[in-house]
Amino acid sequence: TDNTAVIFGQIGVECSPCTADCDFCSFAASTTGFEAMRLDDETIVEKIDGFCKDGDLYGLWLMTMHEYDLEYYLHVLKLAREHAPAETNIYTNVGDTSYEDFCKMKEAGASGVYHICRLGEGEHTKLDPEARFQTMENARRAGLAILDAVEPIGPEHTPEQLVEKMFLTKRFHSIQTGSMKRIAVPGTPFADKGEINHFTLSQIVSVQCLALLDMETLPWIGIHEPCEAGYLSGANLISAETGVNPRDTAEDTSASRGLDMDASRRVLFEAGFTHLCKGDGTKVPLTMEYIEGCNR
Repeated sequence: TDNTAVIFGQIGVECSPCTADCDFCSFAASTTGFEAMRLDDETIVEKIDGFCKDGDLYGLWLMTMHEYDLEYYLHVLKLAREHAPAETNIYTNVGDTSYEDFCKMKEAGASGVYHICRLGEGEHTKLDPEARFQTMENARRAGLAILDAVEPIGPEHTPEQLVEKMFLTKRFHSIQTGSMKRIAVPGTPFADKGEINHFTLSQIVSVQCLALLDMETLPWIGIHEPCEAGYLSGANLISAETGVNPRDTAEDTSASRGLDMDASRRVLFEAGFTHLCKGDGTKVPLTMEYIEGCNR
């Protein structure tokens, strides 16, 4: 990518005790401290403007629960498409969904879908792995790009398990992938199971980069949570986050675990990237002068 990186943003637009009941998630119905809530239009627009004011956000994920209100979500998609710059791609992050509903999302402004069959799916979640795969096929059939990741990675996962998930990226012709560690979220069954360190996560993402070198349509590989070692190992995508977050117990992760746009730019600059790519493929120089100018 010619020393070029991208910044994605995610807004958790609503949450509720989730029926997927994932053992690693702060929203799991069995253990969550969250009550049902959703962001109003004013707050959503404020968060979109915060991500997009300098025009260098490549993609915006809009996250909700496994079961969600389709009409509300379509409204949020339209709101995002109206307020985000044309060069910022809008991506969904929702539960298992039909082909027909993905067609509605595309019409509302979505250009892609983040969806995966996670590590431990069906064992540490109440979801059917085949339903996850079918959702990805539904999205692709509706003309939406697939974005994925190998996650949530814990100390117990074997190289064989990780590689199996890596190669799903080829199966679904994804345009973005990455590696994400499992966070020991307080109150969840994995709270005391430990986490992998940044060194191990960076090793995993380096293997992922090598394994997928022959995919010409896959320029962007993320690492989460972000660490400089990961960007020296081949990752080139960073995620800024606001709103609710499945790896956090705060109502707004931007005041807790989540990075903002300024921090994201600085991590990429310190890792040696010289350009940021916008969603339309145009690039801007990533210099300290540019970073400081974005904060004025």
